[in-house]
Amino acid sequence: MSISIKVKEGIAASSWIVNIFEDRSQVVSKEKEVYDFRLGNPKIEPPLEFVEELKRAANNPFPEMHGYSALAGHVHAREAIAKTLSKERGLPFTAQHVIMTAGGAGALNIILKAILNPGDEVIVLSPLYLEYPYYIDNHGGVCCVVETNADFTLNIDAIAAKTTPRTKAIIINSPNNPSGMIYSDESLKSAARLLNEKNRQFGNDIFLIYDAAYQDIVYDGNKIPDIFNIYSNTIFAASYSKPLSIPGERIGYAAVHPAIKNSGELMEALTFANRVLGYLSAPVLMQHVVTNLQGVCVDRAEYQERRDMFCNALQDFGYSFTRPMGAYYIFAETPGDDLVFTQELAKEGVLVLPGKSFGRSGYIRIAFCVKKETIKKSLPGFKKVKDFFRP
Repeated sequence: MSISIKVKEGIAASSWIVNIFEDRSQVVSKEKEVYDFRLGNPKIEPPLEFVEELKRAANNPFPEMHGYSALAGHVHAREAIAKTLSKERGLPFTAQHVIMTAGGAGALNIILKAILNPGDEVIVLSPLYLEYPYYIDNHGGVCCVVETNADFTLNIDAIAAKTTPRTKAIIINSPNNPSGMIYSDESLKSAARLLNEKNRQFGNDIFLIYDAAYQDIVYDGNKIPDIFNIYSNTIFAASYSKPLSIPGERIGYAAVHPAIKNSGELMEALTFANRVLGYLSAPVLMQHVVTNLQGVCVDRAEYQERRDMFCNALQDFGYSFTRPMGAYYIFAETPGDDLVFTQELAKEGVLVLPGKSFGRSGYIRIAFCVKKETIKKSLPGFKKVKDFFRP
């Protein structure tokens, strides 16, 4: 059997991820209990409002309820989102600026499909969501990785150095997966000034793709800067997976700034991409369900309690990390090779992901969207391995 050379190379390059995800028997004793912190797959149940809305939809069927929606999604869902965005951002969003997507990943892929020509460059910030390079490559783009500062804040000079006449977009994910960093209003405004300067210099329009997957999961009274009022050439990629704790339902949306140039042409391109990438439309039952759930979110206090429990314990054990401001991951430094450290944790039944997979070696990512009991039982393993590597 002959498969794509590019896919074959991708499989080989990420084979260690497959091993960690699927072949844990190589490093975990069958006698050990396993504490799995690898995936951002929330164990907190969806809010009651979601359950009730799902029941209401299921118990009140109507003709063609499960048929195709319009390619951009049902108008009532898009209108509800546009109304919410208009109220929150003070901008004139309409349904014509919103497209329903198959989750946040679907939103990112249709955006990249719509805007990229072969060889166009897309800047991503490290540490980064591990699938960005593959999404960019899917659509002929070139992934250009820029490291953030040591504390994971934006390095504007580094972004400037990577911005070229071939730069078509920059992806900004805040709160960030895996670091939990929320980029400040000041730093985002600096990035916007840079992009506007480069737009004038190169005669191009660089898109800012804002991955807002975790926009509703924030702690300690932190606020997410309003990117729409910072940079007008913004395309928003959002998901209901995290706020409603429904990642398996694959429902999200993309929204374009009302003042973006040629917004009608861009929306037409996004709709075309939704069709030809095979999504056709976002899951229609979920489109009906989320229409009336704008602003609904899981209890953030549940995640904050887990964050604080984990962070306090890891700090006592001597781990070094920046306490996450949002999302539900801890990105902790490792003494020495992060792959080796990950393997040693796995021997204790503790499964995490190495920083290498997020473009930042020397760290591990710990997903704390799990049951509290899982965190408590894992702590001796975290301590034992840290003590083993202690100088």
